[in-house]
Amino acid sequence: MKKFAVLAILALMVVLWHLPAAAGKIVVNNDEWTLSNSGFSASNDPGNFANNVAAWFLGGSGTGKFHAYSTNFGLTQSSLAAVMSGAGHTWTVGTGIPFDLPTLQTYDGIFLAGDAADNNVLIQYVEAGGNVYLAGGTGVGGSVNEAARWNTFLNHFGLQFASTYNNIGGSIAISSTHPIFTGVDHLYQNNGNSVSDLFPGDLRQQILVNSGSQGLYAVYDSVVPVPASFWLLGSGMLGLWRWRRVRLS
Repeated sequence: MKKFAVLAILALMVVLWHLPAAAGKIVVNNDEWTLSNSGFSASNDPGNFANNVAAWFLGGSGTGKFHAYSTNFGLTQSSLAAVMSGAGHTWTVGTGIPFDLPTLQTYDGIFLAGDAADNNVLIQYVEAGGNVYLAGGTGVGGSVNEAARWNTFLNHFGLQFASTYNNIGGSIAISSTHPIFTGVDHLYQNNGNSVSDLFPGDLRQQILVNSGSQGLYAVYDSVVPVPASFWLLGSGMLGLWRWRRVRLS
């Protein structure tokens, strides 16, 4: 039985060791106002937030190519464009591009709000290593339709938009150590779709910022962080197994 346990741990270590280096990431914002011109006027921090999201998508450094597949003001106004371009990124907007996997894979990240997009293509994109920023709360079609517009995609990655708007507005205090919130103290919003974690035990998705019981910001990262204690336990058990074999031989 002990030998079986050791072999099981070794097998799991091998699987985790061979996880793909390129991993898709998702940032979910309950509301679209954050990166609008109004959001920039209401807080000093949206620029840091946008730059942090881009850096997280890129793995921490360099410049990238990003597209906002949206006609919504939360992603198409001048302040966000200036921040992204000022950081050296290629930033384009509009729904005129083909929404298929080959096209999306030419971008380091796709930003979405309001305008519908094929959820199955988005799932394929993230699973192939693509990155997605998604904002709710646009009011397009009403809260039920807005949640339904994205929940096939979100549910696949353990997240979900609420089918009612949360009536939370104003400059919201941000308290999170996640890299997307470095240097971010407050972000503006105005009545979004709250986000929930369907599988809280799964480390790949997390709700990062709450207002009471309402999830405001969430992320998904397809590389599961493996605690150092796991590797120590596995290495220790492997060493014990080898020691026992030497003694008994």
